[in-house]
Amino acid sequence: MLPSQPLSDALLAYAAQVPEVRLVFRPEQLANLTSVAVAGHFEPITALEMLLAGQPLRKRELEPNTYLLEPLPAVARVPSTAAAAITRRDSVSEDTAVPLPVIEELVTIGTRSRTRKLLQSTVPIDIVHGYSLARSAPASLGEQLQNQAPSFNFSRTMVSDGADLVRPATMRGMNPDQLLVMINGKRRHHQAQINIQQVVGRGSSGVDMNAIPTVMLERVEVLRDGASALYGSDAIAGVLNLVLRSGQQDPELNVQYGETHEGDGQSLISSLAGGFDMGSDASAFIALEMQERAATNRAAPDQRFDPARVSMRIGDTEQQSWNLFGNGQWALSEQVEVYGFGGSARREGLSAGFYRGAGARAGQAPVSARYIPALDPEGFLPLQSTRTEDDSLAVGAVIELPDDWTVDVSSSWGENRFIQGTDYSVNVSLGEQSPTSATNGELKYSQLQHALVASGLVEAPGVEELLVTAGAEWRREKYQITTGEFASYAYGPDDDFSLFIPSPIDPCPSETGLICADGQSRSRAQAGMQAYPGYRLPVSDQRDSMAWFVEAELAVDERLAIAMASRWESFGDVGRTLNGKLSLRFQLSRALMLRGGVASGFRAPGINQRSFTHVITNIGPDVLTNTLHAAEGSEVLAVLGLAPLTAERSRHASVGAIWQPVPGFSLSLDSFHIEVADAIALSDVIAAEPGACVPNCAFSEALAAQGNNIGAVQFMYNAMDTLTAGFDLVARYQWRHAWGQTQLSLLGHYNRTQVVALHGPDGIATGELYSDSQVLLTEQGQPRRRVLLSADWQYASWATSVRLNRFGSVKTSYFTEAGLGVDLPEVDETVHKSGSAWLLDADISYSFGGGFSVSLGGNNLLNTYPEPLAKPSLLGQISGDSFVYPWESSPYGINGAFYYARAVYRL
Repeated sequence: MLPSQPLSDALLAYAAQVPEVRLVFRPEQLANLTSVAVAGHFEPITALEMLLAGQPLRKRELEPNTYLLEPLPAVARVPSTAAAAITRRDSVSEDTAVPLPVIEELVTIGTRSRTRKLLQSTVPIDIVHGYSLARSAPASLGEQLQNQAPSFNFSRTMVSDGADLVRPATMRGMNPDQLLVMINGKRRHHQAQINIQQVVGRGSSGVDMNAIPTVMLERVEVLRDGASALYGSDAIAGVLNLVLRSGQQDPELNVQYGETHEGDGQSLISSLAGGFDMGSDASAFIALEMQERAATNRAAPDQRFDPARVSMRIGDTEQQSWNLFGNGQWALSEQVEVYGFGGSARREGLSAGFYRGAGARAGQAPVSARYIPALDPEGFLPLQSTRTEDDSLAVGAVIELPDDWTVDVSSSWGENRFIQGTDYSVNVSLGEQSPTSATNGELKYSQLQHALVASGLVEAPGVEELLVTAGAEWRREKYQITTGEFASYAYGPDDDFSLFIPSPIDPCPSETGLICADGQSRSRAQAGMQAYPGYRLPVSDQRDSMAWFVEAELAVDERLAIAMASRWESFGDVGRTLNGKLSLRFQLSRALMLRGGVASGFRAPGINQRSFTHVITNIGPDVLTNTLHAAEGSEVLAVLGLAPLTAERSRHASVGAIWQPVPGFSLSLDSFHIEVADAIALSDVIAAEPGACVPNCAFSEALAAQGNNIGAVQFMYNAMDTLTAGFDLVARYQWRHAWGQTQLSLLGHYNRTQVVALHGPDGIATGELYSDSQVLLTEQGQPRRRVLLSADWQYASWATSVRLNRFGSVKTSYFTEAGLGVDLPEVDETVHKSGSAWLLDADISYSFGGGFSVSLGGNNLLNTYPEPLAKPSLLGQISGDSFVYPWESSPYGINGAFYYARAVYRL
């Protein structure tokens, strides 16, 4: 039921009850208009028409299920230029017009209210619409969102094993696992793969953003505030809520092709999406997306060959994928609606490691211990296959109770599997009998969650409105590692490390001793497949958690609103935590509003951070040395004095202002301050002392007890305390005119992360556990400054979008002399800088009518690249100058310009 009330409020209430219909209107144009009461069960459009009956308004469909409400020409209370635009029906094509974002749009994140307007929120929120994402190529959610939301970063990785396929997604320059991702307000499961390479988010794992098809999204709500008291673990840097499309919508076929300026990276993306009326008050929206992307390569000729030739693959990995997603609702009665959403995604990639045996020639002496001359006389480039499988399903029911109370009961499940393999490589310890491909094993993470949330209005003295929410959640997480094929990890045919198997460059392969008869050091063959050996240690772990929470949102009067939340959570492995949040909004004047808040938060250690274990082989001077990634509970960690992982704790404060001096214009400025205690990270490698184990014999003995010739270890631990501070600026102006409609936007983001303290057990220097290079990656491995300038203009059958993105410089130092602890002649480098850069993107489309439109566009049209490495460099020395640009972190990649064409047909 919708009672008689101001028409603007009635339309917002209607939108809350009918989420599949989007309304675009200006509240000031509806001033002094009152709605009639609407009671009963009606079709959505019928109910809307009843609300508008007799009003001096007209309804115009901009796209399926999106309607513009505007005054009739005779009564329009707008300036003459705008009135002309309204009366000219050809100013914007009704067939393909893309609606401009609505200033009074509803939000569902950061609040339990179903009628909360965007700029009335007590916390800063951005909305990125699905149609904006669709006009940003290439069509993968992580890259598209980075182009639209400056606080979000999607770092490019290359030659980094699993991170080449599943890239780290972060907010405010923090870690991937400090960002909570939800779909339709339900927690999304994490990825199984954990970042153990030298990349952004090293030692963490977040959500696989590219497992969700962009075409399925109505919008993305970006909460730029700590929210652990509302949503639980992980919500330290912020929250992303992916709102799915729903309801009946005409099917839409989308095909896009593109390639880079260099002629590689060919990309073919196709999707089919549509919403269907299933009868009996039920509907479903389904989307299928398929992608095929060729690799890019910016490797320079390898100078170790004569003549020099390109030997490596340095760029985006080759990928093929498909995503199928659905979202449905069924109104069983006026009081009960059941819903369900979920999908499946499959993605495969093929990437490369470092070239083995560069410069080798047939018939000449071997040049490296990492290839088999009889199989590959000139060496080889190891190729790694990766595959992700992602499945999810959520079901629930929304029950309307008397006295404006609503209950949402739901269950959700999600699982991510990460399968690694070797497409071409060798196990040197198996000699000429080595296979050239193998399955390296599988990582699997799953999450099952049940939730009950009740919200309702409560009468309270002294306040205009009090919305109270209470709820409970139960969650079970599981993590598994399945071992790889024998050849993927074995040392020799018997996997016996007590034997000595000579490498191709061993000086005395026919001898049996550990030292050659002439005193030369020997060279052992390396175990496992080159590039990334298989998993030899199986893992199976699980944990349960329980949470209770209560929230209150008070509208004290027309000027003051207060929101409070408290959440108690218990994890089976890290104990209990209690967190709270207080935020408020104060209307200082009609045009100026202030907001701010304080909160505490936490992040429980990831179950894969606790349980991940792996053995990677390194070559020492005279012995084969394996490095153990030790799981919690390992005897080696106990000997080092490492305590079990504890939860990260955070404190958050923010203050901001919103200014709306004239209709169509808004400006917000919000500052933030985030303190994190006991942040979890991956340590550097700690090796046993060569020779005599004085003074730490217990450590060497613990390593020896592990078997497999393990001589070094690295691990997850509560490494540091950090402070992240900065601000966000959002300015938008939108208007209609005689030449169509236009929106201008200026978005700015600044963050600065500092490591304020390092932790570690007694007896080990903190700088040995977490080196200066790791500190620099944490502090400056992501852009501190981002600026986005955009302009969207539509006229008749034309639509254009132009974006200018500025990325601040990033700095890393691991692959330098100081970072690796080496001294190379003529190399004088201490840090790698990407340099700041402006990237220009543009998209122009034309509608031919009948639902058919064509678009042309490009990303990075100025063909901008990061600053190249200095020459000579350490990376150049170890790759024959194959690396041209910094390796560890690149905010926008090294592909250069990308051009595309897209065709859309509404069936």
